[in-house]
Amino acid sequence: MKNIFQQIAAREDEMIKELEQLVNIDSGSYTKAGIDKIISKYDDIYTGLGFETEIKENDENGNNLIARRTGELDGSWLFLGHVDTVFPEGTAEKRPFKLDREADRAYGPGVCDMKSGVVILKNVLETLITSGTELPDLVVLLNGDEEIGSPTSRELIEDAAREVTACFVLEPGRQGGELVIARKGVGIYELIVSGQAAHAGSNHQDGVSAIEELTYKIQDVHKLTDYEQGITLNVGVIAGGERPNIVADNARAEIDLRIVKAEQAEEIEKQLKAIAAKEYLPGAKTILKGGLNRPPMEPSQQSEQFFNIFAEAGKSLGLELEEKLTGGASDGNFVSGLGVPTLDALGAVGGGNHSDQEYIELSTLVERAQILAGGLTELASKLD
Repeated sequence: MKNIFQQIAAREDEMIKELEQLVNIDSGSYTKAGIDKIISKYDDIYTGLGFETEIKENDENGNNLIARRTGELDGSWLFLGHVDTVFPEGTAEKRPFKLDREADRAYGPGVCDMKSGVVILKNVLETLITSGTELPDLVVLLNGDEEIGSPTSRELIEDAAREVTACFVLEPGRQGGELVIARKGVGIYELIVSGQAAHAGSNHQDGVSAIEELTYKIQDVHKLTDYEQGITLNVGVIAGGERPNIVADNARAEIDLRIVKAEQAEEIEKQLKAIAAKEYLPGAKTILKGGLNRPPMEPSQQSEQFFNIFAEAGKSLGLELEEKLTGGASDGNFVSGLGVPTLDALGAVGGGNHSDQEYIELSTLVERAQILAGGLTELASKLD
């Protein structure tokens, strides 16, 4: 393992250069050209490493890449990463990759979430393969739509998950360097209320305000939050009405649901339907739309074992890793939801994600690559 660590460390300049190239390519979720450019680049890279690759092309969204390599050991590992960012086209030109070695930071759109993870994964697998490390079958899936809910790649991810025995996700490491063994599931719902329009001055009494009806229901929705059970609901968007002198005949609210256990979804949805069915104002009607977008990533005995192995790799580098439950979701939720043990947040540590201050701690680019390489090497040794 010491030799593997040294090989990874020797790649630092190469990894930084690769990261700079990626960050300086605009690849927002709706910038297909940039996403496709990155996907094509890694198609060539993984082909060169002996993978059989396939680009899943999309007409409007960015393309997705699946790369498979037959291994020497039993089992199959899935690695997930996304190449899209939340930033609009032109962002990379306005604030390109910036290196600040004195502050131990690198800046740029998507540098942390999660282009550094894509770089780490490629360099770790290349190091292990070229050094002759025996591995199980490997599946790498890079998608271009994670930041918008993975609409074109979810099916690809779930199909791949059904073939594997473990999954590793290269989302950013947490501020304390923690690895993620559990994530909340996410539901996206919408309440759509219809009422009766009327002139707000001359015949206000004839109107049924959809906005008023919605205000009561927003309070009911928020009352479903239960911190002890890990359940939160948030009405984050509301809209309605046409003009201030018209009783509003329409209103809507968008709801974010987070749960820690899959069985919680059914009960919450039942209560949301009850809220929708209730009429506070006679004549007001409400429709509930939506559902669970990502199942929770629940911890398992095997994912705990994975964490312990990776934590030992960290200790050999003088790092103390901890495990974490986070409210944010990732593509790992889809895999975990199918019963595959999943370890997440294996990417570089940084902060400011989705903002103009996004950065990574530069030294963690190598550190996290060494942890991933060490953990995989140890796991592979147990497959002999």
